[in-house]
Amino acid sequence: MKKIAKLLALLPGVIFLISGLRWLTEPSAAAQMFGMTLLDGIGRSSQIGDMAAYFIAGSVMIFAGLITERRILLQLVAMITALTALFRIVAWLFHDAALATSLIAPEIVFTLILLFAASRLPREQ
Repeated sequence: MKKIAKLLALLPGVIFLISGLRWLTEPSAAAQMFGMTLLDGIGRSSQIGDMAAYFIAGSVMIFAGLITERRILLQLVAMITALTALFRIVAWLFHDAALATSLIAPEIVFTLILLFAASRLPREQ
């Protein structure tokens, strides 16, 4: 069961890595994938830098957690992903944003996968 959990956790790790690299190499396409337009000036710098960092850091934490079997690393990415979904709902409720169900659903699935995988790793001392 542990191997299956670790294999499942690779999915968000790979998708996060691809998304982060896409922000660095094809930012217009990456922005469009998330329903955004690519900003100009410092806004573009922030958009690319923040989004690439979010996804690449998430993938690195997932891969490191799977290699070292440190469940806390998977739990931290799960927390960030869950908060992303939650804050999308907050944006919809309070800031007139569209309800991004096509983005929220995978975030919830990734959160559950990462928590499941973390629960199958040994407890840390």
